[in-house]
Amino acid sequence: MLTLLLALVLVPSAGAFVCYSLKGRKSDLVPAILAGLTFILGMVATIRGYPQRRELFLGVPWIQWMGTELETSHFGFLIDPLSSLMLIVITSVGLFVVVYSTEYVSPRNRDHAFEKPVGNYYFWMLLFIGSMIGLVISPNFLQLFFFWEMTTICSWALISYTREEKALFGGFKALIMTHLGSLFFLAALALLFVRAHSFSFSALDSLDPGMRLTVFILLLVAAWSKAAQIPFFTWLPDAMEAPTPVSAYLHAAAMVKAGVYLIARVAVSNTLLPYEAGLVLGVMAVATMILAVIQYFIQDDLKRLLAFSTIGHLGYVLFGVALGILGSATGFGGGVLHIINHGYAKGLLFLSVGAMAYATGSKSIRELSGLGRKMPLASAAFVVGLFAVTGVPPLSCFWSKIMIFAGAFELGGGTGFALGILAILESLAAFAWYLFVGHKIIFGEVSPKVALAMADPPMAIDGTLIVLMVLCLAAPLIGYPFIQYLSVGCFG
Repeated sequence: MLTLLLALVLVPSAGAFVCYSLKGRKSDLVPAILAGLTFILGMVATIRGYPQRRELFLGVPWIQWMGTELETSHFGFLIDPLSSLMLIVITSVGLFVVVYSTEYVSPRNRDHAFEKPVGNYYFWMLLFIGSMIGLVISPNFLQLFFFWEMTTICSWALISYTREEKALFGGFKALIMTHLGSLFFLAALALLFVRAHSFSFSALDSLDPGMRLTVFILLLVAAWSKAAQIPFFTWLPDAMEAPTPVSAYLHAAAMVKAGVYLIARVAVSNTLLPYEAGLVLGVMAVATMILAVIQYFIQDDLKRLLAFSTIGHLGYVLFGVALGILGSATGFGGGVLHIINHGYAKGLLFLSVGAMAYATGSKSIRELSGLGRKMPLASAAFVVGLFAVTGVPPLSCFWSKIMIFAGAFELGGGTGFALGILAILESLAAFAWYLFVGHKIIFGEVSPKVALAMADPPMAIDGTLIVLMVLCLAAPLIGYPFIQYLSVGCFG
């Protein structure tokens, strides 16, 4: 198992360097093979690890200073239901995005023509996958922080990939704002070292109540910056200058999901988190959800609309985790289940928009209409994605949203009721606007941009959309066994 997990990190990370200098057809084929091998390794690790919680160490300490060697600073791996669920999303969406990129990142793209060779694109993409894998199977805060910073560097490089002025600005803004949150993470690590003499995920339980809340808030600020929550949310819409496959991975499985994973890991690992921690987390999550849905109504660019949608849905995950801290196993399970449910739905939405832009050269809501006649598959994928992400049964996000709503009401009292009602109102508003946008771009008269569009894009793009449509139905079935086990583990 130790060898398997080590290979899981090394295959995409080392493979990234192999891909850097490739040219011609190999520059597309080799990255796809490496992403496929990473997916297979991830599935084997998940199957072999389920449902136990296993920690494996190489016996190599990360740090030795002041004559101190902490047992919880050794390099190693953690496999449990939470990390397994994340591995499924990271490796599968990573494979889909790399396969999709083999056609999207090409001179035929009408939205943005990409000239060969693109080895540096796959270098950063595979390194991104490897960094996310390393992050979710890290056994302690210190090792997690190392991969946390690697995801920041990878996202900066990929957002800035086209080197256009807006892309460079978006990448730099993402780098600065997320690294600002990392400084709070560093402060939390320093306090854990001084007060708990441990970097273990469960170290918060060993602190006195005041310090426990302080460290939690520091980690929460770090998570907010990564997950683009209030007050750090502005970097994510500007990051939409990235190539669309990058945006899809960033939103569905990568950096923003690292933020919610961190807080879910803290909640799973500690039994003494205070009520105030859950309250702050829940209130800020719902506030972010409301702010994000308000921003829907002034967006013309489809990718920016999806960016604000992601901000709101990460709020749903954090809201569910907050409900868990406050005492609701149902709400906690719904929040963690929302990671995979939203991941496949949002990946489908981004990649369907990418297919539309590939063919028409536009992502503008005003410039697109009548797509259903010209691009039936991409249009169907967009509809499935919007129904899935807004929670229309029996598609993916319905099941996690209903658990989150039920968890809020399960708490009882004015707080749970108020937050639950606000979450439901956000969901209704999001559904209404998504329906309006979907109707606008798919039906009606064929616009000039759509009239000049090529037919549905190549098979690498269309095939990815088909698989993701199926997964928008299957995601709850894949995720629930892990959620069920986590809920029992956390709440007795």
